[in-house]
Amino acid sequence: MLAALALAAAQALSPAATAFVDDATARLLAGEELAPDFPVRLQALPPDQRLMVIVYLRRAGFLSDVVMPVDWVISPASPALEPEPEDHE
Repeated sequence: MLAALALAAAQALSPAATAFVDDATARLLAGEELAPDFPVRLQALPPDQRLMVIVYLRRAGFLSDVVMPVDWVISPASPALEPEPEDHE
């Protein structure tokens, strides 16, 4: 019982990963594709969270023809890129 509880806790999604899954689910139900910046958003997640989101996306049918290198999947999280400010001269 304790091992099952520990496993369930270890598989819990972070708020950022949950937000990604929720967005993907809404897009799936609306018949839309993933946002174009989804790789950047995925890269901002820790590797364990990234892998769980990738599994969800594959099961949902989003990544059926996308190849993701293992090195990229297990690489450390990198901060999401902020849009560069526009110069208004």
